[in-house]
Amino acid sequence: SDKPSGKRGQEMDLNTFLERGLASEDTGWSRSGRMIASHFRDNWDRLPYETGASLAAALGLSEMTVIRFIRQLGYANLKDFKEALKPAAGAEAAGMGNVFKRLQLDPLNEQTLEKSLQRELEAVTEAYKLTTLPRWRYCVEAIADPQFVSVVGFQASRGLAIDFASRLQYVRPKVRFAEDHAGVSAEILDMSGDSHCLVLVDTHSYARKGVLLAEKARDAGMPLVIVTDKFSNWAYEYTELVLQGETYVETFWDSSASLTVILNLLINSIARRHSKTVEARTDSMKERGRHFGEFDQRTSLQRTVPGRE
Repeated sequence: SDKPSGKRGQEMDLNTFLERGLASEDTGWSRSGRMIASHFRDNWDRLPYETGASLAAALGLSEMTVIRFIRQLGYANLKDFKEALKPAAGAEAAGMGNVFKRLQLDPLNEQTLEKSLQRELEAVTEAYKLTTLPRWRYCVEAIADPQFVSVVGFQASRGLAIDFASRLQYVRPKVRFAEDHAGVSAEILDMSGDSHCLVLVDTHSYARKGVLLAEKARDAGMPLVIVTDKFSNWAYEYTELVLQGETYVETFWDSSASLTVILNLLINSIARRHSKTVEARTDSMKERGRHFGEFDQRTSLQRTVPGRE
């Protein structure tokens, strides 16, 4: 095939090339090639500054495997590939200058929180950019359309998963956070063959059990959506429906802000897909909340349902 264009201003040509290649079974890409393509697609802005060794380490592959795939894309070598991706010099995020200056006033925060804030803003921006990809629509359809949805998360990711499942219930029925009391994910895996989707929220620090569950879900042919961080490239071995957020912002703990944004945007898109029924569903859930005394009516506000004028 023709060599894809990757110059800034034309960068979507290569992104589109990778996206179409991942969506097709006719590219001739190996499993490792598809992993590399997914990593390139989801880490676009970092690529000009990566080395062969850093790419290989991030992917868990050999450096030669990465170079072979770059040549398969039509580039002579890694240097040729990176030259096509180098960005033009850009300005700081508009409107954020005063915030950066205030952070610099505290000598304990200088050059630390300023950089973390910039990384956080970039992570949120990248989370929103995911909604422009064909893969986003596939993830939304996978969660919106089946009869049942199970959501699961482990350890620190558990809270994100519970929040997502709880709020998704206001948009569509038959959503549950899977507690897995038996420890063998029976309540999830017993639904293989049904109209059912599994949403796994996980990060690389807690991925051991998530990987084992993803393996079982794949083997059972169960639709699987994984929302995770940029370190968890293992996810592509089990599903193409992977949404990754940047969590490394140079704070004491990695930040889950981008994952929260991705999950919230998924709910927004699913609500729009269910635009004909979401209002009645939300009203029904609110009525149940009033019946069980879950809401403080003095502080509750009227909210506009997405897609409703």
